[in-house]
Amino acid sequence: MSSVKRVLDSKVAEITKLLNEDRVREAKQVMEKAWKLKPVERPPITVSAPSPVPWPKYPYVEAFHDKDKMLLSELSKAYVHLLLNDDAMPCVRANYGVGIIASGYGCEIVVRDDQMPWVKAPVLKYERPRLDLLKRPDPWSDGLMKTVLETETYFLDMLKDSGIKVYLCDTQGPLDVAYLIRGSKIYRDFIKFPDKVHDLLQEISETIIEFTKIQKELVGEPYGKGYHGTPNVWMAEGGIRICEDVAVTLSPKAYREYCKPYNSRCAKPFNGGMYHFCCSDASDGKQIISEILKDKMAKAFFFGSPDKYYPLKETLAKFCEAGKCLIWTDGPRRGETPKEWIKRVADAFYSCGTGLILSIGVSSYKMAVEIMEEYNKVFNRE
Repeated sequence: MSSVKRVLDSKVAEITKLLNEDRVREAKQVMEKAWKLKPVERPPITVSAPSPVPWPKYPYVEAFHDKDKMLLSELSKAYVHLLLNDDAMPCVRANYGVGIIASGYGCEIVVRDDQMPWVKAPVLKYERPRLDLLKRPDPWSDGLMKTVLETETYFLDMLKDSGIKVYLCDTQGPLDVAYLIRGSKIYRDFIKFPDKVHDLLQEISETIIEFTKIQKELVGEPYGKGYHGTPNVWMAEGGIRICEDVAVTLSPKAYREYCKPYNSRCAKPFNGGMYHFCCSDASDGKQIISEILKDKMAKAFFFGSPDKYYPLKETLAKFCEAGKCLIWTDGPRRGETPKEWIKRVADAFYSCGTGLILSIGVSSYKMAVEIMEEYNKVFNRE
């Protein structure tokens, strides 16, 4: 047995002893109520932070090529949540980045040092989008899709009877995958070859659906619900995550044409889903928020780095009015204390009484402990 495998076995045993099934069940119930906009006494909270005790660390490139190292890296997150006794769902995933489905279509994946993988170049590189050159991937044999299924199978075996769940890999969303396959040419295709764009998005949607079903059946997860670790939530209604990071660059009209129908197509077999996009100075995505709020398949939503662009209280009110759960991913601002942040969160939460899940990350375990202590005090959580 290798030294890495011995360490992995010991860490799995350690986490299994820490895990309290009753506590996880209670957290799941609170999260489900918030997700479905039912009254709750407190907003569920999960806080990610570095481990306070030594934990094996590996450059990502090593974890990418070694299932044991990847699982150890994933388990460190679950370990910290268990120490903090927050509302996290203890779970891990086959963490191979955003290009998993694109690799199934033939895109080469590049992995360097401690950086997440990326697509080296679009596979549809000709002036015209030659969709006839695409072959629908077989998830059991093509690209990283095959690797994901092998890794999930391995994780399930290693975590048997531990209480740790395996959640689905990053399948992105139809337009995000189309961008990886086609590159920036897809923006010109919207004008010159709109029919080809629709054909490509339809093709990708079918692959996302098939691959999601296969994974759910493999890990033993219902189609219409699911675990997710980034953000850490129990998806009580809607079993798929759909990423919209390319969509933030589109107009509302283009979003309605090239995103909404394909997102809905992907989400429908899973009773909806959790939608997401990242905010930046390049685009905060405000022009498409109203479209997402009107989408019946969008059961919950989370921003990447929203606090600079979206006031929490006003944003939560808008989401609750639309019947959507808001998963808030930003913790204290620079210079803001845990006490001040919890006060701001409580003010927003009590204005609606539900519909808010906090799933944040902080830079130190000390900060995470301070946040949880203040949270428990303000919301009378034992």
